[in-house]
Amino acid sequence: GRSALRACGVHNVCRLLSRRAHGFYARDAGVAHRKNLGLLRRIMCQESTKFKNVWTTHSASPIAYERGRIYMDNYQCCITSIAQQPRLIYQKSKCAKSEKIEDALLLECPLGEMLPSPSDYKASLIVLTVQNWLLRLSADSGEVLEKVYLAGSCCKFFRYLSWDTPQEVMIVKSAQNKLPAAARQAGIQQTVLFYLAVFQVLPLSFIGMLEINKKIFGNSVTDVAVSNGILIVMYSMGLVRLYNFKAILEQFMEQQFDLGQEFNWNGQVGVVGKYPFGLPCNIKITDTPPLLFEASSLENAFQIGGYPWHYIITPNKKKHKGVFHICSLKDNAL
Repeated sequence: GRSALRACGVHNVCRLLSRRAHGFYARDAGVAHRKNLGLLRRIMCQESTKFKNVWTTHSASPIAYERGRIYMDNYQCCITSIAQQPRLIYQKSKCAKSEKIEDALLLECPLGEMLPSPSDYKASLIVLTVQNWLLRLSADSGEVLEKVYLAGSCCKFFRYLSWDTPQEVMIVKSAQNKLPAAARQAGIQQTVLFYLAVFQVLPLSFIGMLEINKKIFGNSVTDVAVSNGILIVMYSMGLVRLYNFKAILEQFMEQQFDLGQEFNWNGQVGVVGKYPFGLPCNIKITDTPPLLFEASSLENAFQIGGYPWHYIITPNKKKHKGVFHICSLKDNAL
């Protein structure tokens, strides 16, 4: 019967759910996820399914969505989408332009860990404001639970939040440093392109800050990212280079600091994470780290994942736009 089902394909949703519960898809990576999407598609696309408009909204500003919560008006308004009809969770008063939120991440409590504060066990929203404040807000009320000032003397424009390890290690990235036109005309060189601040979350703790410098990584760097312990550096000619980010933190860490710690370091005196001192740049990369891997791809399009590891690129020629090559990370075999 099982081979016959495979041959003809199972089309009954109840049968598919039963097979999933019995672990029929557990032996192959990705199969369960594909089957779940297939179930969803089958339910939504069957002829007997009827849809009705339960809610409509409009917004002049971007609408964000995180795990069943819809955020509007620059995260001032939060609406749940889980109920039969979306309902308001909280509405904050309109904020000043200086408090505008640039980016946000939803933070959820890790399972099986003891946390220092009762508020840590509830979902919260980590937000980055235009004035370089990192705030942790209650996902249920919008109340400020923690606040950290980021920008010290080294950097004034933090703009992006991302996960290195989801729900564990967070990266705060600056906008690309650009000299004013007058400084460029005067022949002043800008060598530091980006700053990256690294945090452990729940409890929120500062790991370190580092700079991405032309002298170390080259003049043609256009962007950087961190994911799963890998520093990804992108270049204008379509080159993508990968470095071991954890090894960089360990090798080039000059001194460790805790949030709230008073410090007197490199001529600076202040409190870590407090205004006006912000965070010290305590990770100084003095030499090019060992290269793990590099690939050339159109518009720096690069993704890595799977088991065993594979990567996806687009050949670095305009005529290949829309073409994707899936290659083995082990030996680059197509």
